[in-house]
Amino acid sequence: MWPIGVVTSIWGSYGHHLPRWVNSVAGQTLKPELVTVVDLGVDDIGPGREALEASNLNWQIIQDAYRGMGAARNRAVEATPTEWVMHLDADDLLYRHAIHDIAELAPSTDVVSVGMLKGRREHLFPNVSTSDALEGKFVAFSCAAFRRHFWAQSPWHETNDWVDSAFWVGLARHGARFAGTKRVGAIYQQHPGSFSRQMTNADRRDARAQLHRMVYQPGWTP
Repeated sequence: MWPIGVVTSIWGSYGHHLPRWVNSVAGQTLKPELVTVVDLGVDDIGPGREALEASNLNWQIIQDAYRGMGAARNRAVEATPTEWVMHLDADDLLYRHAIHDIAELAPSTDVVSVGMLKGRREHLFPNVSTSDALEGKFVAFSCAAFRRHFWAQSPWHETNDWVDSAFWVGLARHGARFAGTKRVGAIYQQHPGSFSRQMTNADRRDARAQLHRMVYQPGWTP
C-alpha cells in the first residue's frame, strides 16, 4: 500500500470501460491505498462493481448527479482523503509500474506528470517545471498524480469542461513542484465515444480564452 487514491468519475456509457480500468489498477506492483469510483448516472455499473469485488483493492463507489467534468472530479477527490490522488479516466489504463514510478518521485515533488502512450507515440515530461505550468504550457495529462492539499487550495474549476490545463496552473500558483516520469505509465484510449470529442469548437475557444486569462492575469480565476 502507498498513500495514493486512484479515482475516476463515470456516467452514461463509460461504465463498460470500468472492468478493464479496475484490472489495470489492481495489477499495480505498488497498490493504492484507496480506489474511488463516482457513479454519476452510468448505464450499467454491474460489471465494474463485480471487478472491484473480485480485486484486492480497498474501494468505494459514490453516487451523485452529473454537474460537469470539474464537479465530477472534485467529488471524487473530496471522497478520497489520501495524501496523493490520481484521477484516471475510466477509459484509460495503467501500466503495472505506474504507481511505483510516482512513489519514487514523490519525496521531492508535488505533481507527477505520468507519461502516456497515445496511439503509437509516447508522451513524456522529462523537464517539466512549475514555471512551465504558470506559462500555460502542456505539462501533464489528466492522470498526473498530485498532493491532495494542493487540490484543497485550488480544486478543478467547474465553469466549463476544459479543466486540466487550468487545474495545473492553479496548483502551480500555490507553489506545487512538478516532475515527470521517465517512462510511460498509462495508455490513452482513443475511441469515437471519448468525452473530449464531444466538445464543440466554441467550447474549445472559450476554454482557451479562459486559460489565457489565467496565465496573463495572475489574480484571475474561473
